[in-house]
Amino acid sequence: MTFSMLLLGFGVGLLVIVPPGPLSVTLLEIGVTQGRSAGVRSGAGIAAGDMVTGTLAATIVVAGGILPDAMFAGVRVASATILIGLGLVLLVRPTTVEAVAGALQRPARALFLMTVLTPTVLGAWIAMLAALPFSQDPGQVAMFVVGVCVASTLWHTALGSLAAEFGHLLRGATARIARAGGLTMIGFGIAGIAG
Repeated sequence: MTFSMLLLGFGVGLLVIVPPGPLSVTLLEIGVTQGRSAGVRSGAGIAAGDMVTGTLAATIVVAGGILPDAMFAGVRVASATILIGLGLVLLVRPTTVEAVAGALQRPARALFLMTVLTPTVLGAWIAMLAALPFSQDPGQVAMFVVGVCVASTLWHTALGSLAAEFGHLLRGATARIARAGGLTMIGFGIAGIAG
């Protein structure tokens, strides 16, 4: 049962993490402009942020059995609305990410803080964990979170490294990737409100 929860978390984690959002597009830009070391460290920063946020979300969801359902509905709608707003920004002004990534002096720390402090990240974790049929079982939720965090670590560090390696192919493409990520975020946001 433990291994199946790890695999489930890993698979779901990849499904949720792979579509490009603002953090992934920023990571790509860091890898392209600052090189492999900065890209890998920044990917590790995002993964560490996911570990912190995932742990907090798991605690909230497991304890949520004693909290009112209206609280979770409000968090879901607020997170979905913010997600739609960020998606619209990426659609309309995709070069914003390039400017932000270029200004970061300590990108790993910055991406860690962005992951931990962005309300949509916590909201997405809570929504994902609350939807699990075993959301009140602390052991299963913990193993699921570990699986998602492993997926996050592998994906984000690889993405940062590959962005540096294939940066010459990505030059100018980050705006298109940002727009695609914006559309994906708007879709997730609409689904979050409808769901």
